[in-house]
Amino acid sequence: MTRAGEGSAAPLRAPWRAGDYFDLGVISITHGLSDGFNNMLVPVLALIVADLKLSPVEAGALLSAFSLAVLLFQYPLSLAADATGRKKTALIAGMGVSAAAFVAMGWTGSFAALLALAFVAGAGNTVYHPCGTALAAERFASNRAFAISSQSLGGNIGTGIMPVGLAALATVAGWRAAVAVFALPALVLLPLVGARFTDRPRAGSSAAGAEGRREGSWELTRRVIRNRNVILLALTYTLRGMGTKGMIGFLPLLGAQVAGMSTPAIGLAVSLYFGMGALTKPLMGWLYDRFGARSALVIPLALTGAFGLVMPLAPWESALIALAALSGLVSFVSPIVLTATADFCDEDVLASSVGVIYACDGLAFIAPLIGGWLAGRLGLGASYVFFGLAVWAGVAVSTRLPRGRG
Repeated sequence: MTRAGEGSAAPLRAPWRAGDYFDLGVISITHGLSDGFNNMLVPVLALIVADLKLSPVEAGALLSAFSLAVLLFQYPLSLAADATGRKKTALIAGMGVSAAAFVAMGWTGSFAALLALAFVAGAGNTVYHPCGTALAAERFASNRAFAISSQSLGGNIGTGIMPVGLAALATVAGWRAAVAVFALPALVLLPLVGARFTDRPRAGSSAAGAEGRREGSWELTRRVIRNRNVILLALTYTLRGMGTKGMIGFLPLLGAQVAGMSTPAIGLAVSLYFGMGALTKPLMGWLYDRFGARSALVIPLALTGAFGLVMPLAPWESALIALAALSGLVSFVSPIVLTATADFCDEDVLASSVGVIYACDGLAFIAPLIGGWLAGRLGLGASYVFFGLAVWAGVAVSTRLPRGRG
């Protein structure tokens, strides 16, 4: 198995200049915007349901449309970006389309139109994780670990701040205006990405060259899916996503029905969930270093499933907010999954392995659909039983991983 730095001296780390920190800030804030897009409709879901008179199944379908787009487009777009070398262009185009779809929601009056725009927004937003991570890795090659961890933290900060602001604005200006306003930072960030980062186009445009790229993509994919540990990690992360996407996606409905929460209080709960995740990402790395992949995943995911099962039993608004925050403390296991992926696969298929994991995570789109169906027939409590059990199924899968670090 290939390891970075084997057989050669470690790269020298040149002192960082102001421009380096500026560029890191640009890509980190862009990550925050992208991750905020992933949950843009969650804090205002109750308002959308009331405005368009949606059923629980329709509310679940609205959340699922975004994740379905991730499932369909994540891996193909990551392969295309690698094949052409135009990761910057792909990021700008994709996130631009996503922002435009959110702005267009301000003029929607039907569920069908809103559903279609949610799907388009999800498809465009899939480009960030493969392309943004690669741009950060290329731009900061001499201090890659620090740069990638910083831009990862930017994602959690964005998802921590945006729900509170979105919910607060929605209470005074309506959900349509709030969604549009919080999509507009893309007008500043994407041109900055274009100015500060570079594409690295790959030579060769002949038919033979194109065929070679297709064959290369197929062989690369075969190498990834033959790696048992990568598949186990992908399945674990997918089951975790099914549970947490449902738990947080349906939190506005649960809060309004069980605890009588206001929209700002729901926004606070969602923000605390993502904010707590930002605080514990370094802890997840420590868990992996200390215990290895299996135990590092079992401990936090077992707690996540337990919190999901308890949420419908919360008697007060403050209790539900506290459970959301506690779930955030333990459910953000991406540092464990991605570090384990790097240890369990060859470096030359690492990007594709990560792409497969995020693509499989798109299967979480079925969770809100199942949750909405259960809520319509048995109540929201049944939905949260399903969400909690889904996470625990991920725990069971993670026990098949090696004990150590690979």
